[in-house]
Amino acid sequence: MVLPRHKLRGLSFVNVALVAIVLAIAITAYFLFFRKDAPAASATRPTVAVARGEVTASVSSSGTLASSQTASPQFETSGTVTQIMVKVGQVVAKGAAIAKVDPSAAERDLRIADQNQIAAANSVTAAEETLSDAKDAAEEAEEASASPTPTTGQQQTQSQGQTQNPEVAVSNAEASLARAKADKEQADQNVEAAQAAVDATTLKAPIAGTITAINGTVGSVAGSSSSGSGSGSGSTSGQGSASTSTTTTSTSGSGFVDISDLKKLQVVAAFPEADAIKIKAGQSATVTLNAEPGTTLTATLASVSPTPTTTNGVVSYSGTFSLAKVPANARMGQTANVTVQTAKATNALYVPSTAIATSGTTYTVTMADGGGTREVKIGVKGDSYTQITSGLNEGDLIELLQGSISSAGQNGQNRTGQFPGGGQFPGAGAGGGTGGFGGGGTNRGR
Repeated sequence: MVLPRHKLRGLSFVNVALVAIVLAIAITAYFLFFRKDAPAASATRPTVAVARGEVTASVSSSGTLASSQTASPQFETSGTVTQIMVKVGQVVAKGAAIAKVDPSAAERDLRIADQNQIAAANSVTAAEETLSDAKDAAEEAEEASASPTPTTGQQQTQSQGQTQNPEVAVSNAEASLARAKADKEQADQNVEAAQAAVDATTLKAPIAGTITAINGTVGSVAGSSSSGSGSGSGSTSGQGSASTSTTTTSTSGSGFVDISDLKKLQVVAAFPEADAIKIKAGQSATVTLNAEPGTTLTATLASVSPTPTTTNGVVSYSGTFSLAKVPANARMGQTANVTVQTAKATNALYVPSTAIATSGTTYTVTMADGGGTREVKIGVKGDSYTQITSGLNEGDLIELLQGSISSAGQNGQNRTGQFPGGGQFPGAGAGGGTGGFGGGGTNRGR
């Protein structure tokens, strides 16, 4: 049977379409399943020349601005607050009056102490006169005993001596005088304590600064319950009490007022224990404030807390930094980012840290142009670059293991800074040409 020509033409078109579809599927399958990628080793890595310059290592953290000197004075003489002489935000000088409590009780104790002091002084005077008389009598008795024929008066003295020996009388008088002097000394101390208690009814600023909080009100009872009281016995009335008190500086927020020196601000930041072992007092640092991101401040690490703080299982140590200059608009509590320089190498050979392979304590680099690997010794490990102390010479070409520079940032977070030209070094052409790397980050090349 012979098909018409127009039917044959339609059948040929279908066959051609089917063949084209089969070929397309075959080609796609070939590229997907049969063609292998070029070996990774054949890809050319970017290269870099060993350079000379400065390498620094640092650790970073964030903290807050705080006053370098704060105080929270509290009344130690209990009483009802009768007057508050300051307001929040007011600047006060050291020793300025802040508030007062009712002085009636303290003044009463002072009057009693004064009376006891007078009585004690009179007792000392009387004891001194008694001792003087006893000594005179003892001298007369001695002269009478030395005379062969005693007179009528001497006979009377001897008769009296049978009642009390002159030496015993002198000894007793001396003991009485010693007790009177001891009572007088205690009375003097009680007067001083009572006067201090009266003075303490006026709370004074222990430091110069700004009043940041007032924690009491007029009419409230102020004063520490632990304030001591001393008592001493006078030679006449017996007992006299005087409260001993001094104005002290306590933990911020626990006093009657809070005072901060806002002219001397510092940065307090916490460092994880892995970074804390790298920092020590005297190291230089830089500080930036979130409120002024374009301003960099110079600081010095003043101290590192010897005791840790544990929060949610994370151990950290607090570092305090003194600022060389405080911005005029800086405020307590502002967030500050601090970077501490922990190590520095000048005029050192250095390479990007991404060019070094680490295996335990062994460090190797891959030489360019098929030169194989070479073991090196390292020094300061910076954020982006590492010092080479042996194994390489300035100008040697090595390969990067990665096309970027990675640096350990705050708390182990990585910062990756790409090289100019999409990860390639300046001057590197297609296929990984050579070129020097820029002095970015913490390294300055020649």
